[in-house]
Amino acid sequence: MAQYEIRQERMCRIFNIIGQLSPFSQVTVHDLAAEYNVDERTIQRDIEVLERAELGVFQDENSCIKIGKNGYKKIKSWISG
Repeated sequence: MAQYEIRQERMCRIFNIIGQLSPFSQVTVHDLAAEYNVDERTIQRDIEVLERAELGVFQDENSCIKIGKNGYKKIKSWISG
């Protein structure tokens, strides 16, 4: 697979992950790895990218991946224009 295709695949996965997150989401790294047929470490790296983007993405005490209300509102405003 060409480097461009790998980057495009990762970008698509990250955008899809963002779409699944909310302040109340119950999705885990394990769930996402199974859904996208990748290693859990791959999803963890994707989550680290989102954390560095300062969108309020975090894992709660039950290992569920969530996004804070402010980050959720920010993404929602990007989508709606």
